[in-house]
Amino acid sequence: MKRFVRLIAFVIVFAALSAACSPGRITEEKPVESVKKTDGDATPAPLDLPSASGIISGEAPRKNPVTRDNIIINAYLVQLQNEELRRKQLEYMKQAEIDVVSHVYVDDVWVADGHTFEKYVPIMRDAAGYGLKIYSRDYLVQTGAERTDEELRKIAERYRDLEGFCGFYVVDEPYDPNPYARVENALRSVIPDCLVNINFLPRGAYPEGTYYKRLTDFGSLVNYWGTLSLDVYCFDKNGGVDEFQLFRNYDDLRRAGLDTGMNTAVYVQSVGYVNYRRPSAGDLRYNMTAALAYGVKELKFFTWEKPWGADSGYTDAIFDADHMPTELFGEVCRINKKIHNIGKYLASGDAVAVYHTRRKTAGAYEVLPDDFPVKATGKTDAIVSVIERRDGGGQLLMIVNKDFKKEQTLTFGVGDLNLKLVDGENGELTAAPVKDGVLTLALEAGDCALMVVDGDVISLPEKREDPNLAVAARLTATSAAGDGTAFLCNVHDGVYDDGARAALVSSDGAPQYMTFDLGTVKRVNRVDLYPGGKGPSCFRYFPESFTIAVSQDGVKWYTAAEEKEFSPDLYKVPVFRFTPVDARYVRVAVTGFGQKGGKGCAELGEVAIYNDDGTVPDDIRSLYAPPEENAGDSAEDGSRTLSVNKKFFEKGEPIMITAAGEKSDYLVLYPVAYVPGRDAGVYYACFDNAPEARRSWFTVSNGVASSVLEWFCATPQNPQVVPFIDVPEGEYKVVMRDSGGAVKLEVFFTVI
Repeated sequence: MKRFVRLIAFVIVFAALSAACSPGRITEEKPVESVKKTDGDATPAPLDLPSASGIISGEAPRKNPVTRDNIIINAYLVQLQNEELRRKQLEYMKQAEIDVVSHVYVDDVWVADGHTFEKYVPIMRDAAGYGLKIYSRDYLVQTGAERTDEELRKIAERYRDLEGFCGFYVVDEPYDPNPYARVENALRSVIPDCLVNINFLPRGAYPEGTYYKRLTDFGSLVNYWGTLSLDVYCFDKNGGVDEFQLFRNYDDLRRAGLDTGMNTAVYVQSVGYVNYRRPSAGDLRYNMTAALAYGVKELKFFTWEKPWGADSGYTDAIFDADHMPTELFGEVCRINKKIHNIGKYLASGDAVAVYHTRRKTAGAYEVLPDDFPVKATGKTDAIVSVIERRDGGGQLLMIVNKDFKKEQTLTFGVGDLNLKLVDGENGELTAAPVKDGVLTLALEAGDCALMVVDGDVISLPEKREDPNLAVAARLTATSAAGDGTAFLCNVHDGVYDDGARAALVSSDGAPQYMTFDLGTVKRVNRVDLYPGGKGPSCFRYFPESFTIAVSQDGVKWYTAAEEKEFSPDLYKVPVFRFTPVDARYVRVAVTGFGQKGGKGCAELGEVAIYNDDGTVPDDIRSLYAPPEENAGDSAEDGSRTLSVNKKFFEKGEPIMITAAGEKSDYLVLYPVAYVPGRDAGVYYACFDNAPEARRSWFTVSNGVASSVLEWFCATPQNPQVVPFIDVPEGEYKVVMRDSGGAVKLEVFFTVI
């Protein structure tokens, strides 16, 4: 919704410190000791390998998420530019148990370069008197991507000990957030526990299937800890909720947070605008508790006040345009109190399994499995979340009433589970309302119940043990392409035959790394480096010079394998064996690059790390195919035929489609992952290039070849027909449909 604002800028909030959560009360999971126990009482053998070169031996980031002692509640868009407004609003926010404030006015007129250190000092000082903290939207930080690391460190030094300061606003909704990871790392190098706000666009802004990858790309670039943040608004004018977008966003965020060691944050819709209704108390409660069930650690009200100076499309929010509380204020006070009471438990846990009891929206979420120990009965419509404590101290069970309009009595068979209810009024534990193995909860609209699982835990599906240790490893990297086609997570997803790749980039030739944290010290004796891409593109940007290094503590590194001016066998995956060692960290450090777009580029398709006992094959066929084997794809069915002249095309190369079919048949072209009618993101719809026919689908011409470059295209963001541009890198399909839209034939190709 912030994307609709015209006259005011909005501050993004990352994991802010609550008034009760000062930096001194933040706890981080303990880092691994330099020597670990492995089998029984045996200690790992010392690394009998040469010390790694200094250019590749930087310390490994610690990627365990910061655990704060409560859920953080944030007010966004508050006018604090004069003493009278400040006093009243700070008092209101204290009453509502707001922890931090983002997007504050420092002047009567919003001027970005007016946000200076000097103007934030009195605001932060006054906020501290009310137990609140403020983000700085310092203009120097807002333009941080243009500044050097040294400049950013000097900016952070000014705020280091400032009372009432909690963190920095950096940027809102960049399409490619990766460059801002450097800004965050520089600021945190001075104030390690400060909060840094970098907020993501929602998943609908990107091609289907890439959002989780965008999130993990950024999370893998941030050193130590941080927060992944997004906004998605779901309450439409018709009184409904967009479950598909809401819960797909939340689950991508949840999984990315778990995989990268980041906390998560979301915006809560508290204002109406254009196609969005003004939320009720039930809507607000539903939005907040659903987010908590997906493991979110910070809830950010968008907005606290009706946007000042914006167009009239906005409704009142928790406060109106005259800075006076609306009827939502009392409800917000009540909701926030409960969230802080149960948040003492939630803040220290991760949502490891989230299910819904009924399937109302296909593809939006997982339905409660039949063999799950907690079984919904009757017409129960709820979210069921299992949350595991980070310190290994057990589980929590969270239930959310999905009816945001009225109270609902929910019933679950829980067998012999021993549950203790967290009292929302005081945070104390009481006996859960279980009788004869049935849990009964009467919850008001959108409300939740949180229970401690005492004794036997809820059994969850076991994760498959993969011999490739990289699959379960936590990945960090020094760079990533950010181009929407190469993603860091591709190199340890355990999929070896899809051609997907990750790219390290270097503008000045400096070494770039991928570091795999195996979680504990493990025996390692082999690393396989799969090339990225398929066909002629396979091996195209394979690292030219590189080192594979290992470490027990992430500080002292040893060289396991090293190659200079490497020349691979294009038909085989490179395998590197070395003396068995006990290590927690494995690093692939690239020192020699190919050139792509004026920068150094090194692509890998998969990194496999093994303690190989001889069962992993040595001879692994790559996905390479020479150009002369680059035959196109074809399909036929009776009188209908469809073909594309190649499997692999260089970007900008003509793509020739030949088709024969009924007169009313038509062709469409999509990315492979795109599902028409459901997914958002860039796609291409093929049109006849004749001016008078540009509003019609491209009609099949029997036996006539047509170049895609002569077609016209449209996207959800730009639905009008426009001249076609070069097809971006990626995998595509051409689909022949009949007059009713039924798919008759498909062919596939890849742009490299």
